[in-house]
Amino acid sequence: MKLDRRHFLLAAGALAGAPLLARAASQPRVITLEYHATEMALALGLRPVGVADAKGYARWVGYGKAQLAGVANVGSRQQPSLEAMARLKPDLIVGVDFRHASLRGLFNRIAPTLLLPSPELDGLASVYADYRQFAQAVELQAAAERDLVRLDQALAEQRAALARAGWAGQPLAILQSIGGVSQMWAFAGNSVPGGIQKALGLTGPWLDTPARQGVETKTVEDLLTLQTSITLLSDGRSKLVQDPVWQRVPAIRAGRMSELPAGLWPFGGPASTPRLVHTLGQALLALKPA
Repeated sequence: MKLDRRHFLLAAGALAGAPLLARAASQPRVITLEYHATEMALALGLRPVGVADAKGYARWVGYGKAQLAGVANVGSRQQPSLEAMARLKPDLIVGVDFRHASLRGLFNRIAPTLLLPSPELDGLASVYADYRQFAQAVELQAAAERDLVRLDQALAEQRAALARAGWAGQPLAILQSIGGVSQMWAFAGNSVPGGIQKALGLTGPWLDTPARQGVETKTVEDLLTLQTSITLLSDGRSKLVQDPVWQRVPAIRAGRMSELPAGLWPFGGPASTPRLVHTLGQALLALKPA
């Protein structure tokens, strides 16, 4: 696959209406270095030639994991192997700025590189922007737009259902347990769950303040004055329910907590995000608003 490198735009985010690579007859050889980039490739029908932490992707995200059988592992997301990446002769490398900005120059010596930006204000908006940017880079915009229409529909359906049930404007705290400890992540306004809350017409205690990568670490004691319903994402290893203070949290005492099933990925992706929207909406409909 011979491509004219003069047409490549090497700066992430500087697409300026043009793809990062000129499409050839066969699929481009793409390496993905972050979970949501891997999910985007698979959603677009692209089987990456290399993936960072494929085992972790299969465990935490799971979408299309069968398609990764036999795909080369290029190391961890934090420290991908340049040698392994170079051996694969990729046409495009896709990473994220908060992990890979310092490696951009080295990546660009291997292949054109797209680094997706960290969400600043709204993680849900970043799901749309990242997917469109990736799709534009490989000239599969129409496929991406079809997926995003389905996300629009999921948001509209759940927002309408929640409004009918009296949830409009109600406060909600979305948390994710951290396995093995009595701590959790609280999703801020620039996270994907925070963006979903706003799109569903909900309010929340942390939606006005952005956080690094969209999450803040909280203890059970931090929740004792929290007068909101709670939605908890858990992988089943949490020790929260064993903490005696947990039973004193107002939402727990009032029966206003929903625990979402394991296997939901809350950090973006065109397949994971609609699933999270639907599951969250259905969980809240099973509760009475405060």
